[in-house]
Parts: sequence; structure tokens; C-alpha cells
Amino acid sequence: MEDRKRGANAQRPQPFWQRLPAITLYPVRGSALYSLIALTLCTLLTWLPAIGWLLGIVTWGAIYRYSFEILRETANGRMASPENTLSSSDGTVIRLLGLMILLGIFVVTVAIFLGPIIGLLTLGAVVLLQPGCVISLAMDGSLRHAANPATSITIALRIGWPYLAAFLLLFVIQASALTAGQWLHTFMPPVVGELVLNFFSIWGLFSAFHLLGYLVYQYHEALGFEPEGAYDALSRHDPDQKLLDEAEHFVREGQLDAALDALRGSVRSRAVSLPVHELYQRLLRRKGASDALREHARQYINRLLIEKQEREAMNVLRDMLEVDADFTPSEPQQAAQLAERARLSGQLQLQMDTLRAMFKAWPRDPQAPQWALQAALLLGERYNRDAEALQLIDTALQRCEDEEQRRKLEAARSALQVSPA
Repeated sequence: MEDRKRGANAQRPQPFWQRLPAITLYPVRGSALYSLIALTLCTLLTWLPAIGWLLGIVTWGAIYRYSFEILRETANGRMASPENTLSSSDGTVIRLLGLMILLGIFVVTVAIFLGPIIGLLTLGAVVLLQPGCVISLAMDGSLRHAANPATSITIALRIGWPYLAAFLLLFVIQASALTAGQWLHTFMPPVVGELVLNFFSIWGLFSAFHLLGYLVYQYHEALGFEPEGAYDALSRHDPDQKLLDEAEHFVREGQLDAALDALRGSVRSRAVSLPVHELYQRLLRRKGASDALREHARQYINRLLIEKQEREAMNVLRDMLEVDADFTPSEPQQAAQLAERARLSGQLQLQMDTLRAMFKAWPRDPQAPQWALQAALLLGERYNRDAEALQLIDTALQRCEDEEQRRKLEAARSALQVSPA
């Protein structure tokens, strides 16, 4: 750990305003260029009759999915564009869509009830805070946290004046890309012109998300974020680097099973580094839900908690709960630790899902009634799912023998029964 800290101090990120050419040209380098071309061509599918609109939604979903991967990779200190991410999903795009809908409804509601001038001012404030919303969503995956204006304001205040400079630069990047596309569109045939317009629009989007990611990376200490790739230079001396290189070679060649085979033996037979666990877990997720995925996720979470990396452990837990609602870490203490960490960071959906899974996995644990009570209160008070909350409390009461805990459960049940529908 001391070596890591010295390495981090020795390599401070270069200010983003000194990297403007690299940020602008990011989409036309490496894997980003291939994705840019492929996704631009996919936009032609919107011209198909009957199903074109649906294929258009899928295409733009993939575009934003890749954009988020760009943001995350950059925020973690990895400046190379991500590879082979379009087929994976962690629900981020859906949460982004939900965020945009919430913000749109808020602006329209203000305009209707308070007039167009106030509505226009509100729109300006929302646009100004939007980069902070996207950064928050990418960092912890919580829609509720990202939609809270206080989160974006906190991010802006911690970064300081560079936040405003980055906001203006984002506007310039996307406006320039759109203007260039529109200008070329007027001189070209309809189909070609549409392709050119989409090409520049996606270019601007990739550059914008790369800038947002770099903003997080440059100010990660102020934001309380630890980049996963901050110690890549040190990891080159890791004995597992050869194993990682071999597995990543198979991934680039499209040989997913070979990559998994290369990693599986080492993961099961000896202590490997966190990058090996991260890659193995990511590849298993691509294969879908399986016993191997669940088994390794528990092993990975255990290792992350030993290394005091609770944030990443929560990310693994969230990903697993999305594919298996009953998933839990190996030990109740680990699950309780992550549930509490989720509560403290405002990720109440993750806290609730974890508590429910814990109650189902360890129904005879002395703390099981307390888990059920906390989950039921979240279901009823936060999400208005009283029927599920009551069912959970009734199940807990059938198993609970502690009088004090029974009184708390019965009080919660009474409160839920008299609450308005």
C-alpha cells in the first residue's frame, strides 16, 4: 500500500485544459474509432420500415452504454478506449433514461405552475447541473443519488471553477460536432448526409463523456473516488501481469471461453491480484448467471473487503443482485457491512435488495428479524410497496422468538396497515 501511495503521488493527472487535443481526438483512436464507425452504420437501421424506430432505440442505447464505459474507464485512469463492452449491461443506460425523464418532468412542471421565465431559469440550472448528475450516476449507479440536486452541487463545489470551465467545454464540443455534421449534411445525399450527421453527433458524445471521466480522474481526491487504474504502472511488475496479458489477448480475439480457461485455474488454485479477479468476474458476467459467477463473486467480494475496497465490493454486489435477486456474500457479516455502506452512501435500493437477500439466505440468524424490519420499512416508506413489506414482516414474525424484536415488527406492521393506500 505504501508503494501504491507513492506511485499515486508521483503521477498527478495532467489538467484537462492541457489535454484538449487528446480529448477531442479520443473518439478516432483505438477501439473507440471502430465503435464509432460501427454505431454510425447501425443508425441506418432506423430507415427500415415498421421496426426502424425500435432498432433506433436499441442503437442509441448501445451508443450511450459505450459512452458510459468511456467515462468509467477514463475516471479510473485508463486512457485507452474500452473494448468489447457493447454486449454487457449493468442497467446504467436505463437509469440515465430515468434521470433524463425525471429532470424533464421537473422542468415542465415548474414552467406550467410558475411560468415560462422561471421554467427557463430552471432549465438553465438543470443543464448546468447535468454533468454532475451523470458523474454521480457513473460513480455509484444510484439514480436517487444522481437526481438529488445537492449531489451535483456538492460535486461542482468540490471541483471548483474547473467544473464551470468543463461545462462550457462540453457545450463547445457537442455544439461544434453538431454544427459540423449539419453543415456537411446540406451538401450530401440524404442517406450519406444522415450518416455524417450521426457520425459527428456520436463523436461529440464520446468526447464529452471522456472529458467527464477525466474530470473525475483529475479531481478524484476531492470527490473521494479511488481510480482503479491509478496503479497500472505498478501492476506491470505484478506476477499476474503475464496471465492478464494472455487472457486479454484471447478477449481481443473473441475467444471468451479460452480467456476464462486461462484465468480459472489460477483463481481457484492460488491467491491472485485484484485485476485478475476483476477480469474473471467481468468475463463470467458476459456468459450470464451461473454457479461459477456466484461462487467467484463471493470470493471477489471477500478479497475486496480484505483490501478495504468497499465501493468496488458494492458494485460487484449490485451487479450480482441484478442477475440473481437472492445473491449474498459468503458471510452475513460481509453482507451487513455492505448493506450499511449502501445506506450511508444513499444507495437505498441496494441496501433494500441486500437486506431481503440476507433474510432469505440466513432466516435463522439472530439479526434476521432486524434485516426484515429494515427492508420492510424501506419497501413501505420509500417505495410504497406495502403489500410486500407486510408479507416480509409476517414471515419474520413466524420465525422470530425474541420478544423485543417481535414488538418492533408488530409495531411496523400496524403502521403499514393503517397507512393510506
